[in-house]
Formats: sequence, C-alpha cells, structure tokens
Amino acid sequence: MHYLVTGARGFVMSVLVEHLLTTEPDATVTAVDLHGADDVLTRYLGGHGRRVRHVRADVTDAAAVTAAVTAAAPDVIVHGATVTHDATTERQDPGRFVRVNVDGTAHVLDAARRTGGVRRVLLISSGAVYGSSPERLLTEDTPTAPDEMYGVSKVAGELVARRFSELYGLHVPVARLTKMFGPMERPSTGRAVMSLPYHLAAARLEGRPVDVTERTLNAGGDWLGAGQAARALHTLAGSEGEGSRVHNISSGVRTTVPELVAHFGVTARTVPADRAAADMDPTAETGKNGVYACDRARRELGWTPDGLGEQVAEYVDWARRHPGFFTDGR
Repeated sequence: MHYLVTGARGFVMSVLVEHLLTTEPDATVTAVDLHGADDVLTRYLGGHGRRVRHVRADVTDAAAVTAAVTAAAPDVIVHGATVTHDATTERQDPGRFVRVNVDGTAHVLDAARRTGGVRRVLLISSGAVYGSSPERLLTEDTPTAPDEMYGVSKVAGELVARRFSELYGLHVPVARLTKMFGPMERPSTGRAVMSLPYHLAAARLEGRPVDVTERTLNAGGDWLGAGQAARALHTLAGSEGEGSRVHNISSGVRTTVPELVAHFGVTARTVPADRAAADMDPTAETGKNGVYACDRARRELGWTPDGLGEQVAEYVDWARRHPGFFTDGR
C-alpha cells in the first residue's frame, strides 16, 4: 500500500506515519509537509527511512498539491495538514484557517479525483466542530455548532469532503479527533498551544509540580494518546468499507484533571492564569469540551483504546528517552 500523508511532520500525522511503516512491512509513504523533514522526524522514523519520500508542498498551493499527488500516485491519502486553534492567530489572521483547512482540503480532494488510482481520502477533522453545543456527550450525529474559526474551518472542510464524495464517488471518511497527547507533540507552524499532558510530562521529567489555575482542578476532559488514534486512523485509511462515514476517535470517557495529574505521577500547584500551563473552566464541559462517544469506531472499526494509565506510562517512557522535546524552550 502506498500512502500519501499531508501534514506529515506534525504531531499526530508523524505518529501515524511511523505506525503505518511499522505495522505494514511493505507500505511506502509520501510524506507531504510545508516544511522539509528535520532531524527530529528522521530519528523518529528510524530504520523506516528508505520507505518514506519527503515532499515539501503547501496545501494552499493547488498546483503544488496536484504535482505531489500526481507524482506519488498513492492508493490512499490521509489529509492531516491543518492549523489548530490559538486565540492570537484567530484574531490576527482568521483567514489563515480558511486558506489551510478549507482551501487546502479542496486542493487535496481535487488532486485525488484527478489521479485515478486514489481509492480513498481520509480527512482528519476535530471535535472542535461541536463548538458551543449544549450536549455533554457528543455523537457523530450531534449537530455541529463551531464557535471559533478553527471549528468553522473544520466543519467547512467536512462539507467540502462530503460534496467531493457525492460528485466523484470518492470514499472520504472523516475522523474527528479528541484532545490528543503523546510522542512528537511540539510547537510548530500549525500547532502553537501544547496540551495539558505535554506540560505534565515536562513536569515529570523535571521533578516539579505543574502550574494550573485553581478552577482547573475541578475540570475534566476526553484525552487520547496519538498512538491509540493511529491504530484507528490506519483502519479507516485502509478499509474497503465505511464509505464516507464520520467517526469520533476518542477515549469516550471523562477524566478529571486530578486523575490525569495522578497518572503522570506529579503534583499540581495553583497559580494565577497568566502563569499557568493550563486554565480550564469546569463549567464549560459541553460541546467541544465535552466527551466524544466512540461507540461507532469500536463497533465498525473493531478499535478499542488502551486504558489511560497505560497510554500515559508509554508517553512518560518516551519522554524520558526524548527530553529535548520538553527543554531548550520547546
């Protein structure tokens, strides 16, 4: 199987690429990203390097995307290139979310339909599409209600994907990811805000408390390790079925912040918001901040995530072996 993965240098997509190469000895990957492969990604992919071809392309450039897809002639595309939410970017350049997350999606899908051999395009979306929904448990049938440009762009990207599927018979399944953590999370042009588990791993390595606001200790969330998501995404990408269905990829349960902190074996110290690694509002646990039901993924993909304790233990072990991700200003 030949996969083309966009956003391949990013957090979750780099974990997916490693998973594809590890579990499929004959798989090859064209890894497309705005930036070339750096030493971090090269080391992470280790001995699989000969089965990866790195291509620099900006998904906002339709011609560059078409050239990359045409040259690669992949069987399957996983479109993960994205700009994630941060308040500064939204206020200073809201159009960037549209250019990357909507136009970029259209460019990838258009290139796929023009390249006859592409069987499937897996679109990586987000629970941000649930936005301000009043529901605490979100299913794939919950109406979308985005309340930031990131969520708006993800809903629009899903609608574009659905229409391409209808027009051209492409299989375009959609994966809505929950709050993610794990190996390869680092600041990038597409990811400016680090997860709470990232800060917890840093605190564990440095033997110090994690700084959070007082109200955060009363909050909770739906967290999932990137390695667990990679298993589900692999199944969605390679399957002959599921058509263009939407799947929540999540833990499906609420974990309190104190429970998460305990899994990492650190303590929490309360500080003002301007000094905190995390400030979570316990009264805002609906919509995008709720729990995403993953029953459909369990039932249709045969996928069940490992327990959170096991996921955290694997991440902490990886963090110990890669301390540079949590020091030197990262």
